[in-house]
Amino acid sequence: MITRLRSAWHALRGYAAAGDLRASVWAPSGGSATAEVAGAAATVSRRARDAVRNDPYAARIVDLWTGNAVGAGITTRWPDAAHAAAWRRWSDSSACDAERRLDLYGLQALAMRAVVESGECFIRLLPAEVTPANPIGLRLQVLESDHLDTMRTGLLDGLATLQGIGLDDAGAPAIYWLYPRHPGNWWPGMPAAYASEPIAARDVLHLYRKRRPGQLRDVSWLAPVLTRLRDLGDYEAALLMKAKIEACLAAIVTEEGDEALTGTAANLLRDAQGRAIEAFEPGMILYRRGSGSVEVVNPSGGGSHAAFARRTLEAAAVGAGLTYDQVSGDLTQANYSSLRAGKIEFRRLCEQVQYGMLIPMLVRPIAERFHAHGALLGLWGTDMPSDVSHVPPAHEMIDPLKDTSALIAQVRAGFVPQAEAVGSFGYDFRQVVEDIRKANAEIDAAGIALDTDPRRVAKSGAAQDAAQIAAVEIAATGAAMPQRPSQDQTP
Repeated sequence: MITRLRSAWHALRGYAAAGDLRASVWAPSGGSATAEVAGAAATVSRRARDAVRNDPYAARIVDLWTGNAVGAGITTRWPDAAHAAAWRRWSDSSACDAERRLDLYGLQALAMRAVVESGECFIRLLPAEVTPANPIGLRLQVLESDHLDTMRTGLLDGLATLQGIGLDDAGAPAIYWLYPRHPGNWWPGMPAAYASEPIAARDVLHLYRKRRPGQLRDVSWLAPVLTRLRDLGDYEAALLMKAKIEACLAAIVTEEGDEALTGTAANLLRDAQGRAIEAFEPGMILYRRGSGSVEVVNPSGGGSHAAFARRTLEAAAVGAGLTYDQVSGDLTQANYSSLRAGKIEFRRLCEQVQYGMLIPMLVRPIAERFHAHGALLGLWGTDMPSDVSHVPPAHEMIDPLKDTSALIAQVRAGFVPQAEAVGSFGYDFRQVVEDIRKANAEIDAAGIALDTDPRRVAKSGAAQDAAQIAAVEIAATGAAMPQRPSQDQTP
């Protein structure tokens, strides 16, 4: 027994993180991901919202993630005209919004902001009246995480319920207990509380970033950086107060008198009216009892805090998954190589959020419900098209000339399919081909030759050879290819 304990002890000491004496006071919780979130989500989300309201860097982090992950919107491309036309009318109008304010892409941005700020959000799929702007009778309602009644825990309606989420036998959400209105939306004369209602999981999209197996909820993405940002704000406020004091030039006049050094009021600084002074202002002249003299108060300036602020913002940027120049806006030490290296890593993380969270948890389920509503109305068949694509917004090029040249070389070498290259700009390849065909037809019909048309102009800028131009003309006019005379024929 003693031998086994000794072996276990030596095995434990094999890891410094487990056996180092400096880590002896480090006693982390062993709870599940959902249990850890339960004790922290509400407090962290409230603090994160306060930071977004008042701290410029916290607000910047939310804006950056929303602008890069969603941007102008993750578009859905349908292969047939019926779906595409109905989707365009529905997604481009406010008819898809239960509050009649935003279009579909505005709702995507709103949901993404809520996830970064609060860790999660809910989107209810509600029926609506069929109208020309809403041909499939579907509307979306984006709800903050506060709508989840986390006090609903136990065996409810025959389901094991954990923090307001009823689970089936496989552990998948079956019911969400949601408040009909925000529990913090209260005014005089209004009931103080509402009763939460069970909503079937098929009618609710729960958007959050899943970081651990079995995780049902998440906390604000600002959780790792909130204390650092608050410390930086407090530090800068203290520096500002120090600078104000340093800017105060004051003179202290010590007056002669019989009560110079006696009594409780001895040596107190007073103004000309005899009132005690507890704060400095620029240009003050203060008086006190004592032997006659005049002293000038001119505090010396302090050192720079740039190094501390930069290090804090670097740590905050890393914790938020962004780059330092994005969070701080400081490009003084940036160049093409450093910007490109940082953006490559960020784009990989951004694509992970897009394809691992936004598309499977939000965009694709909305498209599937859109198709199901249309099928019930007889607008198309019941089978979901297999080649529906969801295209995130394109990332801006750091150096368009260099990046475009590199992309052309990759396509010409066969390393990147042309459809994939077009998709990297946020476009659908099939739509681009159709747009190019129509544009070429209109240009040919107008008799215009552009130097950007590779059918007529070579890459070097010279005109294409006669055979190439003739082939273009034939394709444009539909004329037959002229036959070359054979050697047996006389001219």
